[in-house]
Amino acid sequence: MEILTIIISIFASVISGMALFFWQKYFKRKEMADEQRAQVLAKENILILKSINSIGKLTYANALAIQNQTLNGEMTEAMDIYEEINNELYEYLLEQNAHK
Repeated sequence: MEILTIIISIFASVISGMALFFWQKYFKRKEMADEQRAQVLAKENILILKSINSIGKLTYANALAIQNQTLNGEMTEAMDIYEEINNELYEYLLEQNAHK
């Protein structure tokens, strides 16, 4: 009877140890995936904010050009910034689509 109790307790310990090991492995994988997702979302938010800022600069330069009735370097600079951010956002979207 004692041997059966020892065998059952050893078996229970092994099963619970294996369960904890696999549970820990699952949570580590999930944590890594969550961190990676957070990094992707952070980069996406930065690109969106840059895009909004570049559109604001372009709108402001356009308003100045209309107000002064002249084209100036501000419009060219704003257009260059807009093109740069737009290309960066396009590359990011292509990269994200390639990963899916």
